[in-house]
Amino acid sequence: MKLKALSLLVTAALLSACGGGSDNNSEKPPITPPVVKLTKDEAMTKLLAAQADNYILPAYQTLMDEADKLDAASIMFCAYQAPSESELIELKNAWLALSKAWQFAKAVKMGPESEEFRHYRLQFWPDNNNAVQRGVASLLAAQVIDENAVASLQDGAQGLPALELLIFNQAQDASLLSASNKQDRCLAVMAIAANVKTVATEILALWQHEKIGFVLDFKNGSGEYNTKQAVLEDFITNWFELIEVIKDNKLNNVKGTLIPGYPEKAESYISLSSLENIKTNFSGLKQAYLAGNGYGFDEYLVDIHENTQVNDTILNYFDEIDVLLNDIEKPLSQAVTIQDSRNKLSPLITKIDELRTYLSTDFIQLTGLNPNFNSNDGD
Repeated sequence: MKLKALSLLVTAALLSACGGGSDNNSEKPPITPPVVKLTKDEAMTKLLAAQADNYILPAYQTLMDEADKLDAASIMFCAYQAPSESELIELKNAWLALSKAWQFAKAVKMGPESEEFRHYRLQFWPDNNNAVQRGVASLLAAQVIDENAVASLQDGAQGLPALELLIFNQAQDASLLSASNKQDRCLAVMAIAANVKTVATEILALWQHEKIGFVLDFKNGSGEYNTKQAVLEDFITNWFELIEVIKDNKLNNVKGTLIPGYPEKAESYISLSSLENIKTNFSGLKQAYLAGNGYGFDEYLVDIHENTQVNDTILNYFDEIDVLLNDIEKPLSQAVTIQDSRNKLSPLITKIDELRTYLSTDFIQLTGLNPNFNSNDGD
């Protein structure tokens, strides 16, 4: 009995020490940590760093990688004594991959890309005076056809359009498979491809140089910029220019007002990739807006301006444009010659104009950013 009583006393003591089930000692609710609100400068710092690390530098890295692949593909193709159609297709695919990488990066156009005419050396377009055709002819007539000869000529002889003219030309007297001067044409392809690789490599290297890289000024609002806001304003200025170029030069000028339009004015009409260019442009613009998977304008608008509606509207425009682009099943240079396809181009052009208008009104008014943009500045 004593043991049983002692056991009961010990149990009671333990229950008392542990709270014993008393309502007065119930668990306290968890403490919610305070929300850390970013300052505008802190948010801009995150935004610029994310833009550089998640969109710009990866885009230029891909551009350089694809330029390197095209350079290698051109050497391999020209090493064949009698290349076949399938081997030419491999060269064409390498050009298309490089072109896509370039179109994806076109929302940047800052720093090293705009210096020393690198932008035009990669792509001289629109070409209203047949500069590309004349430049390629000059290169083919040169005593020595190499990268130095390419670099010494005007921009029309350099870059993606010149390569497109040489690689995709199907005329009997101009094809890489059948032209009487196909060896010279192959030398020209290798020379231009090497020059493109050099330019793409320069752009990336000058952006990411450890000590003097443009990325430092981009992230910090230093160098040619006075503030981080000035960097953002320069950045979004390029978005406005690209959207305007897409609407006017890439679509309206090609569509014209009557059938058959002006298919020869399409950006990459020889390779039939003009519409794909536009799709990739908008893919790049969306990634620039979102900073890839990093801290983009979608988060910036919420943190600094406590606004979700503007962001939702912008993203909805991107989605609608994507649907309209994918609804056009033919290459652009063919679509403008067919009424049913032209009917699909009109709402696309309207929607792109609506996006540009919305960015220049609601987005600009909300953020207080002032892009230095003149309508139809060109590419």
